[in-house]
Amino acid sequence: MCGPLCSAGGLPTDAQGDVESTYGYTITVAYSAVAVPPMDGVYVDQPWLLMRWDSVHQIVHSEWRAFANSAELRACLMRGIQAIRDHQAVGYVTDTRKVKVIVNDDQEWIKHTWLPLAIEAGLKRIAVVTAASGLGKATVEDVVGLTEDRGLQSRTFDSFAGARNWASPASGRH
Repeated sequence: MCGPLCSAGGLPTDAQGDVESTYGYTITVAYSAVAVPPMDGVYVDQPWLLMRWDSVHQIVHSEWRAFANSAELRACLMRGIQAIRDHQAVGYVTDTRKVKVIVNDDQEWIKHTWLPLAIEAGLKRIAVVTAASGLGKATVEDVVGLTEDRGLQSRTFDSFAGARNWASPASGRH
């Protein structure tokens, strides 16, 4: 028998004993709440996204690999906020060529939650590499358009090199 905290991530301990009178649990705290920057610079390495700190160009770089559901997308974007904070990043490049769609609820979340957090963390430029055509390109461009009135510069690019050069403070244009 496990007890009520197991479903919340608690693990029973040797002190479990009589479950009705004694609850001995180890609570696991999510590491992102107390995280330190990863030694290898990789913030996310999942089938749907690779996100890392590019120390040479001084940017946060994310490459979307496949579809991410809302929970995955939001959790990964929050890791991006952590990367911006950890490195005082002013530039962010996201390669969205494999993104097929960003649902309306996630677009609203990005607009009302993620963008203000990114700006508060110090982000100044976001460069978005888009597919040549398709629904993914259209929905990504809708999200990029949300930055216009918030003091965050954004541009779309058809190549990673162009996006990186524009967003990088190492390019000397900041």
